[in-house]
Amino acid sequence: MNIDSVLVTVGMGRYQFAGCVLFGFMIMYSNVSPVTYIFTAGDLKYRCTIPGCDSQNPAERIYEPEWLRFTTPYRENTGLPHKCKRYSRNPANSSQCLQNVFDNNTIELCHDGWVFEDNENTIGNEFELMCEENKWKLSMVGTVNNLGQFIGIPVSGIIADKFGRKFAMVFCAVTSAIICIIQSFSVNYQMFLVLELLSSIISSGVYTVTIILAMELVLPNHRVLYYSILECFYPIGAILVAFIASLVKDWRLLLQIANIPGLLFLSYFWLMEESMRWLEMQGKHDRVINVLKRIAGINKKSLPVLPSNTQMETINYNDENDAKYVSILKDVIGSPTMLCRLIRCSLVWIAITLVYYGLTICATDIAGDKYLNFSLASFVEIPACLLNWLIMERMSRKMSLSCMFVLSGLSSVLYNSVPESLLLIKLLIFLINKLAISIAFCIIYLLTVEIFPTRMRATLLSVCSMIGRIGSMLAPQTTLLAEYFGNYVNMFVFGTTALLAAAITMTLPESKNIKLPDTVVEAEQIGIDRLLPENVENS
Repeated sequence: MNIDSVLVTVGMGRYQFAGCVLFGFMIMYSNVSPVTYIFTAGDLKYRCTIPGCDSQNPAERIYEPEWLRFTTPYRENTGLPHKCKRYSRNPANSSQCLQNVFDNNTIELCHDGWVFEDNENTIGNEFELMCEENKWKLSMVGTVNNLGQFIGIPVSGIIADKFGRKFAMVFCAVTSAIICIIQSFSVNYQMFLVLELLSSIISSGVYTVTIILAMELVLPNHRVLYYSILECFYPIGAILVAFIASLVKDWRLLLQIANIPGLLFLSYFWLMEESMRWLEMQGKHDRVINVLKRIAGINKKSLPVLPSNTQMETINYNDENDAKYVSILKDVIGSPTMLCRLIRCSLVWIAITLVYYGLTICATDIAGDKYLNFSLASFVEIPACLLNWLIMERMSRKMSLSCMFVLSGLSSVLYNSVPESLLLIKLLIFLINKLAISIAFCIIYLLTVEIFPTRMRATLLSVCSMIGRIGSMLAPQTTLLAEYFGNYVNMFVFGTTALLAAAITMTLPESKNIKLPDTVVEAEQIGIDRLLPENVENS
């Protein structure tokens, strides 16, 4: 008898519903660290103070007054005033605010004060990371955040496979919250950057491990719906971050308010059960039976009589060290099919993270209220989760993923074709783009979970996600491309990347409605001999 067969008996009921809520809160919190830096290290709009023109009262100063055109040079590629440049006065000691006093052929740098569009406190103005030449320091925070995920995701996968899914999930969430709270007391840029790296390393595995734990709890024919519901919680985390940021407009308070609730996840040690598949892999058969009895009791279902020495047919390993990372990599390298699959899957991950996080960052650069635009760009991920379920129910995994990449690529091209004056149309196209890539992100997680075997599932999903962070590390740097070449470069890069990923996706195996493979041999047969649940149960 296998775990899936027993789960059919105990059914889907109140236990899975309660688990969905608890998993949902964890997934919601897992999106705090990946987006908080967008506001803590955001590049603000500001310009030089113009003595004699600006009011002596800072509260009365306006970012773009009528006289700014003849006192400050504007950037051609962005249409915004230079942040640290202004026209020189002639004569220099003049204090009048008249057009003929300023010499637009002579430009001087200013370091004696700035006028901000919004009254917002970020690490940029607090740690004096001002002017265009320091913008790389702000974008570096995003790169460091994703570098931390690059390092932390495989580590969390190893921890999850060795010490358990539940332990890894709770440990990463609580420790990350503690580090972020400490980060809010940073005294300089260097301290902030180091703690950004540490918090990202620790928090990076929360989402991945939570998804694995959730997916191993349900049957194949319920996976898509259960996963889609859980995914709805993810963008809520980003929306809450934007909402808090819009209220406090202070990076220290934002870090504190957003992360203090993370300490409550310590209670998950008592509220949740460990993965049955992981317990069985460790030979803890009695604990598997106890979990199944609890599920049956909460769902008010009868459980088949299972002797305490019953071993589920989930796995059958001779080497007790097989779960080790080195052993898993050896097995992958020893299987050309698995190795090639891992490489192609990783390339798709690089593309999807570059486009997804690139669009997330660019949402604050769209004209209008940046908090509202960011919230809208995050909110479209909720219908994306529901559409993801409908699309994957009606289409194959790889076809649905490829179509979403194509839609994202075409939206990027169309966005650049619409003139800046049509702001609402550009925003709509941008949201469609974000919708498409969000659906793709939902699909790639499920597809990756389904095409790798149980004992290496967490590790290889973590490897794919880790390599994918190459794309998310590059995403913050695209803002520097826009700084020098214009905003159209971002969408060109995103569109090209999405279309290339669509082509690679079509080479992956199809995994719709298969039983989760438990061994390398079963995983290799995906697409050749479909492992439908009924085929396994009757074998």
